[in-house]
Amino acid sequence: MEQQPAVIRVGDLDFPARKVWMRTYGCQMNYHDSERILSHLGKLNFTATDKQEDADLVLFNTCAVRDLANLKFYSHLGETSHIKKDVVIAAGGCIAQTEGKDLVKKYKQLDFAFGTDVIDNIGEMVYRAYAGDRKFSVTTWDRSEDYSIETKITHGTPQAFVNIIKGCDKFCSYCIVPFTRGREKSRRLEEVVKDVQRLVEFSGIQEVTLLGQNVNSYGKDNGESLAQLLGELQKINGLELIRYTTSHPYDVSDELVDAHAKLNKLANHLHLPVQSGSNTVLQRMLREYTSEHYLQLVAKMRAANPEMVITTDIIAGFPNETEEEHQDTIKLLKAARFDFIYAYTYSPRKGTKSARMTDVLTDEIRSRRLQEIMDLQEDIQKEVRQQMEGKTYRVLVIEKGSYKGQTKWNGRTSCNRLVHFTPSEGDVTDYLWHWVDVEITSTTAFSCQAKFVRDHGKKRTHA
Repeated sequence: MEQQPAVIRVGDLDFPARKVWMRTYGCQMNYHDSERILSHLGKLNFTATDKQEDADLVLFNTCAVRDLANLKFYSHLGETSHIKKDVVIAAGGCIAQTEGKDLVKKYKQLDFAFGTDVIDNIGEMVYRAYAGDRKFSVTTWDRSEDYSIETKITHGTPQAFVNIIKGCDKFCSYCIVPFTRGREKSRRLEEVVKDVQRLVEFSGIQEVTLLGQNVNSYGKDNGESLAQLLGELQKINGLELIRYTTSHPYDVSDELVDAHAKLNKLANHLHLPVQSGSNTVLQRMLREYTSEHYLQLVAKMRAANPEMVITTDIIAGFPNETEEEHQDTIKLLKAARFDFIYAYTYSPRKGTKSARMTDVLTDEIRSRRLQEIMDLQEDIQKEVRQQMEGKTYRVLVIEKGSYKGQTKWNGRTSCNRLVHFTPSEGDVTDYLWHWVDVEITSTTAFSCQAKFVRDHGKKRTHA
């Protein structure tokens, strides 16, 4: 490992070796942004630490989509009031984009806030803070039509998030994302392909996850498409697995469905948020599709690739949701038989259309409906995953653990299911980041137990 310089000179300032502690909330896009931030801070002689008490710079990368992430951030920010004064504290991300000035004004310990479209300028902002200029907020939008970046890798694993489109043009009535991430802009297909080729050749990346707030809207502004991009990435030698998230049902094309039938590097998994099974609720959400259309998409995907696994998002208790509308969601869950769902009670986001709706539902009703959804889904998942038993899957090993003193390795299948397997007796091989075949021996609603079959090593050429 390259040793951190004792001091580097940047502009008019000396930057001694310092530590940065960062907490990230929310989606994969935020974790991708955090990695970019850490990469930029390396140029100012910062290295990451997992101990806040050792940090010279404390950063929060925030999420505005869910109440829980909001509350966690405000609680954690409040806890920094005791940190010594020579530590710089900053907040970025979606909450900072919409509330940056207010945050800096309200929290005396917060030195600056920065929005989602200026993260590549983090070095300039940190320089400014260490030069003595504190208490500022930078939340300007990138007004250029082109969207060009280079993926930054700091974690040293064979997995990488690759952002291909930012922003969202949908303006669903409950969603704050268009206000925190702006309008849709896609990177050029050729640039993305070269970016991934570089990651594979020089960083040993074998699995990529393509990111976007509405990833399957990719390329519309450039006359390109997600399916075309997937076809080009399929050709990269050494790239093993391609994932993408998050999709909007309105933008799932026949071309994309066909890609899932033909491309063997494309994961057997699609996260396709439905939000509700009620057409009247979907209308109020401004989702642009019906439950019937959604179920047809699910059927198309499964017909194209019988190994395809579908996961989704559900909002329980959208404003004024009737019991009949809730039961429509229950019916959709039974029909779709999702492998997994992320379900939440509705929480209003300031500035959205739904936040201005008169609402008769109580927290008690919302919680009851969420519990009914989760109970049903757990039963479905248990039945769905039992079908895996006796089958062999290839997984990328991502973690070593133990159970009752016995070594357990954890990995994820192409269909994104978590698998725990035990090596053969006497086997002390370090399987971390290896591709291995395992046979599923038992399942629960949330995980799978397996036995080791064979090892393909850390790197291999895709068949």
